[in-house]
Amino acid sequence: MQERMKPPTYRCFCHPFTRTRVHAQDIIVFLSFSKGTAMSSNDSAQTTQGMGQDYNANSLTQMAAVKLSAAYIRQAIDAIEMESLPLVIIGDYGSSHGSNSMHAMQFIIQTLKETKKVDENKQQILVVHNDLPTNDWASLFDILNKNSSYHGVASGRSFYQQCLPSNSLTIGYTSTSLHWLSHKPCNLSDQCLVHCSLNDNEINAFKHQAALDYAHFLEYRSRELVPGGVLILVILANNGKATRDHGELLYRCARALLSSPELLDYTLPIYCRSYSECVDRDLFAKFDLELIKSDTVNVKSILGEQLRNGEITLDYLARVLTAAVRIALEYPLKQALIDNGQRSSEEIDKILDQYWDLHEKGMKEQLDDFETDMMVIDLVLKKIKK
Repeated sequence: MQERMKPPTYRCFCHPFTRTRVHAQDIIVFLSFSKGTAMSSNDSAQTTQGMGQDYNANSLTQMAAVKLSAAYIRQAIDAIEMESLPLVIIGDYGSSHGSNSMHAMQFIIQTLKETKKVDENKQQILVVHNDLPTNDWASLFDILNKNSSYHGVASGRSFYQQCLPSNSLTIGYTSTSLHWLSHKPCNLSDQCLVHCSLNDNEINAFKHQAALDYAHFLEYRSRELVPGGVLILVILANNGKATRDHGELLYRCARALLSSPELLDYTLPIYCRSYSECVDRDLFAKFDLELIKSDTVNVKSILGEQLRNGEITLDYLARVLTAAVRIALEYPLKQALIDNGQRSSEEIDKILDQYWDLHEKGMKEQLDDFETDMMVIDLVLKKIKK
């Protein structure tokens, strides 16, 4: 088992709060906060229903979706001990609307074939794309139908439940989805993001919920995995000041426009874990999982560098960031307004526009001191053979 190493650095734009990455060679934007996979209660599912309707339109992914996890995918596949199964099942947990998932799955399949881990004459590969029933499945099916490089089907349930039969899964993959909790354990009284809160009781409630959800995710994936199968996890990490800065900006904008009940309901069911919260050897052992590799990865901001070099303007960067965050986070804000029943639909639309205008203005004021890097925690786990 490999211990944590010094965080490697990747050069791409990444807003720390949206899994927004724009690689210099690809210029892409994709949003992890629009992947509302985890939530399982009715209220939480509603929160995710409209979050990513423009996800694919704003995700020119190419192969950028797997760049950060490519080395881990290779190492995971090297570690696989596969029996001569007629069907190799790959689980994509948190598929959202499909753009990023398709390329990740293609890379996994390509690596399986290159390493001769599958016999194409004797074995078939099936990809199961998993997300909530409220996901935009039509978009995912449209993408799959336009690209027939693999056989794909859908599983519409929370990944904090068992999604596949026991002992059926060969490879499980998830990228920047696990920060979404199954539900918010409480409303936050002083912020919209728990990492900005100063209320110890509320912070502890979120920590406890995050620990329970993580344990459930590992438990059910372990049940699904065949002995010798692997999990590849890319988990959005708490990036300290960067996470707090943006959370506080979101809350300032809300405080300027929302009533007290609306402000209380605008609590994001999000928890970005630390390395120690992700790498829990006792928990791994409990579910018969062996740690193969773990790293904290620093994703450097190329757009931040372009701004400093005068290649782009502050107005442009603030506009791009705000557009990305709006796609990701507008729906929970809108739902808080709807649930309180105080405003007409016209008033709600007006408040939303005002909110994002304030956000863009705040970004311009903050960007000199705003950290645009992102931290992720990459893990490879293997189901122990007994």
